[in-house]
Amino acid sequence: MAGPLDISSMSLQRPTVEEGLVAEEGLLERVCQGETSLGWLAWSPTDRALVMPRRHERLAGFPEARKRLAAMDWPVLFRATGGTPVPQSPAVVNLALALRCRVGGSAAHLEWGYRRLGDPWCDWLGDLGVGDADLGPAPGAYCDGRFNVRIGGRKLVGTAQRWRRVRGCRDMALLVHGAMQVDDTPEALVAVVNTFQAAIDDPQRFRAGSHVALREILPELPLASAIPNLVERLMTWRVPLEADPER
Repeated sequence: MAGPLDISSMSLQRPTVEEGLVAEEGLLERVCQGETSLGWLAWSPTDRALVMPRRHERLAGFPEARKRLAAMDWPVLFRATGGTPVPQSPAVVNLALALRCRVGGSAAHLEWGYRRLGDPWCDWLGDLGVGDADLGPAPGAYCDGRFNVRIGGRKLVGTAQRWRRVRGCRDMALLVHGAMQVDDTPEALVAVVNTFQAAIDDPQRFRAGSHVALREILPELPLASAIPNLVERLMTWRVPLEADPER
């Protein structure tokens, strides 16, 4: 992609995986530096990579796993959040939202952060005619969590969040991220993650049946025109919790 990503664009942008990850980090940094109180990115990569926490690099089988994935044209990249490896490819759409927040010491703010992303995502799906979208775990999915966006109990969107202090004050910066499989088959992406699991001699295997791609449910969806509506909902949504930390 030529030049940096546009954090004021409502449209889906097409960087490389590495460029997208760097842009998300830059978005969070802008909030931390007090340059903005709200920013967003919608992107889908032009290439592909298996993205994982850096702690995986310390595993005894990692060099062999990396070599095996490279032979399959799946390079390894690292991210700042936890969980298990996650495939990034042109089949995946990423949305990141960065906010300046006031927070106390309550763990409820973690739930607030996930709902700040997940609730409008489910609302968007509902307006597209998906009647069984909700938030929850999807046992057997890679990088499973309590706040996946699900369709019929299967994972459509994986979610993650990071909190950092805003420079010079007690406010916090939140980056919350969702990765939605749109195209390809769950079998294809799960197979990549399971190849890594086998290479590092980890017995855990993930199940394709725990995942769903958006095209399975909405095969005719015009994605380029639908994503800006999702971005707008993420920007303006208010989560009805007692202690809303958003400024």
